Amino acid sequence: MNNVLIVLWAAVALLALAYTVSRYLRYRSASTDPWDQLSPVARQHLDLYQGGQLNEEALEHAKRRYRRWLEEGEVERIHASLRPGTQFVVRVRALAEIGTEEASRILEDQLRRRLTRDQVDQTLYWIDVAHSLRNLNREESLPLLLECGDQVCNSPAPFSHFYAAETICFLGFGSYAAEPYTTTGRAALRLLHRAVEGLRQGVPPFPVVEGRMGQIVESIWDQRPSEPHPLLVRLFIEVRRFLRRTPWLVEAFTEEPFEQEAFDLQCSQMQAIEPAMEDYLHEAGPGLVRRLKRAEPVEQRDILLALEDLKADTGAELLAMLVTPTFIHHELAVRVLRWSSDATVGPKLRAWVHHTLPLDRRRMKRLRANPPRRSSVPKGFPYHAILMALRGHPSPECEQFLLSATHDWDPTVRAAALSSLGWWEPCQRAEVLLHLQDARHDPNGEVRNFARAALARLGERQALLWFHQALCSDNPQRVRDGILRIQQEGLTLLWPVLDKFAESAEAEHALLAREMLEQMQEDFEHRRRG
Repeated sequence: MNNVLIVLWAAVALLALAYTVSRYLRYRSASTDPWDQLSPVARQHLDLYQGGQLNEEALEHAKRRYRRWLEEGEVERIHASLRPGTQFVVRVRALAEIGTEEASRILEDQLRRRLTRDQVDQTLYWIDVAHSLRNLNREESLPLLLECGDQVCNSPAPFSHFYAAETICFLGFGSYAAEPYTTTGRAALRLLHRAVEGLRQGVPPFPVVEGRMGQIVESIWDQRPSEPHPLLVRLFIEVRRFLRRTPWLVEAFTEEPFEQEAFDLQCSQMQAIEPAMEDYLHEAGPGLVRRLKRAEPVEQRDILLALEDLKADTGAELLAMLVTPTFIHHELAVRVLRWSSDATVGPKLRAWVHHTLPLDRRRMKRLRANPPRRSSVPKGFPYHAILMALRGHPSPECEQFLLSATHDWDPTVRAAALSSLGWWEPCQRAEVLLHLQDARHDPNGEVRNFARAALARLGERQALLWFHQALCSDNPQRVRDGILRIQQEGLTLLWPVLDKFAESAEAEHALLAREMLEQMQEDFEHRRRG
């Protein structure tokens, strides 16, 4: 990787890590600072991504020791030394610099090991191995990397975008991604989607050039199957989103004209097929819904994720699936129903809750400040998803249902209910404002934040000022959280503030503000089409 890309990685790494780690850890603890929960391994990698260096003395010592052990045939001693912890990256890097066939096989073997139960650390260990194998041009390792990538992509843990960025840069990756009906092909498409997604979440744009992304996407397009494929739908949606961001992503190459030319070339290959991709996506929704009924559970998940990305109007078809005994993806299906225009969705979701939960008893209990260790609703019942989906179904009945849920004893339920208020002009404005003002004094901090966000959506000046003040803070973490929250909570009244941050001298704040403005624009365009 050339120097400018290394500098860029260091400049935006904190942005990416703040975005992913804070989202992953937000509800794991009452701590206000998610960085307090990072392991030593995660902190070490944060430092490395910001330009830190490995201990050269430790690296040279590991290389000398491993060379001696390899000469003596003591491979098991090397395996035993590759233990979880902060020395893992040093030892992996040492094997990569030795670069023999035996050293490469030992690196490969680390992809078959589960070093820790902590998914964040495990993903970082796999990134270390993937980076080393890529530097060795170890093409035969791709099937194993794809297998691990499937686990990484299906996990909620952060850093998966960085793993995907490493993996798609292998020369043989494109041949796997062009086979959407094979196991390895599906894994490759998931990783390619995750890599493209990562480009708008702080991952430097080196995979576009080094992974020949435009060439791969063009090849996938040319060989696409006749019926809509959910993984291709998700990929093409993300490619179109990436292309909207190329004017400011290309700034990373201003001092490297040859790299910029290569970046432009890859982007032009994707831009050439963008109009056709738009037509493909416009027609994909109904075909995916029809395919959902006959798909296996794993494919059903991919289809539902694609429908959610499309914000497809599924309505009656998906409601029928919810009551099918063999259907298991209830939460995903409910999330998709947010975008339905079917008038029966709201009543049926509310009736499902009334049939499943003793709502009156839940409201009679004292409000708790901290979330329960175990979910307070039956396993598999998507109560929180239902509360959040109702924001897409404005009606007096849905409004009263959400207001009632703001008095639930469980703070996670109260937060979900409050997060769905204020997205439409209230049917009973005075009553809604009264509930939101009351929630401002909730014993749980996140619940209070969601109440402020709902008030800000409704234009209350005090709430808008509270979010504005967060952006004026001297604390960079609070500023980042404020920028993220404005977009996530749909606070369109504050978009002029984000517009100013898009020109900020702070690179990470500017990148994040630009991304949030793009997402606001996409949401606006969807509402206009609807």
